[in-house]
Amino acid sequence: MKKRKTIVEIICIILILLLVFFLVSGQEGCQLPGQGPKAEKTGIDYQLISGIDYLSAGKLLEQGESFYVGIKIENYDETPRTGQICIRDNIADTFGGISSEGFGECKFFSIRAADVIKKEVSTIWGKQIKEEVTPGATEIYFPEAAEYSYYSLPSLVKPYSGLLFVSLQYRETTQATGTVTVPGPEQPALSQEPAPIAISVVKSIHKRQDGYKVDFEILLKKQQKAKIFSHDFIQENVTYFRAEMVPQTLACTVSGQPITGLVEFENERLIKCSSLIYTTTQQSYPLVITLDYGVALEKSYPFGIETEGE
Repeated sequence: MKKRKTIVEIICIILILLLVFFLVSGQEGCQLPGQGPKAEKTGIDYQLISGIDYLSAGKLLEQGESFYVGIKIENYDETPRTGQICIRDNIADTFGGISSEGFGECKFFSIRAADVIKKEVSTIWGKQIKEEVTPGATEIYFPEAAEYSYYSLPSLVKPYSGLLFVSLQYRETTQATGTVTVPGPEQPALSQEPAPIAISVVKSIHKRQDGYKVDFEILLKKQQKAKIFSHDFIQENVTYFRAEMVPQTLACTVSGQPITGLVEFENERLIKCSSLIYTTTQQSYPLVITLDYGVALEKSYPFGIETEGE
């Protein structure tokens, strides 16, 4: 009886240890079998450059003190990017500092693609491929000449509260591609490089007398905190959309209205497309979905200006 009790205790201890192991593995982002580790970041990101004479979040300036603004841009995608980055503050231009009119002060940038190295690593699930991403990087400095400073602000007991706004803008053209089999239950497996808007597709097929009617539900979903514009940045919350299944013709609608090029988009949008295919045998067709839009990444950084005693 005692021996049986000991065996039960050992089994309980093993089960507890296994439970702890899986909980810890889950917290560390353990991958399921067949899933390789993914890169932690995608797209473009940026941060302020810190230094004695550079404006950064939480910095306290004195009136008349000279300062600069430096921004480090990083590209985690395998596509080079070009665009512009703008800075402005929330303080009237009468008191100096950074221009607060319109987008403020802007500079164009060009940044190379990220370097992605794939390595084979051993895990509890066997051999897996791990991606090591070294982002492309560039640095932008403001102003073009001289330096910034604030002056003539009224004397306040507490430091004057300021905000630095940084806006990075670039054009994104992305394609999602897959293969559509008609007839057949297989769903299209789309391939798409990381982008601010992800594309997914669900297919359904209905028999017709001389062929098949193929319906698609195409879901566009925002993947990061960014503002979406037309590619020329004139209209906000729109993207150019085109779906093709050569040589067939696709008719697409959003909210029951035909799509003529631009689609309104904020965080998510469902688009429906359909095509009549006349065939008596199984055929495969390439599906290509193209989006073209502008992306704006905006951040703000608080700082203070000491005015007491001026």
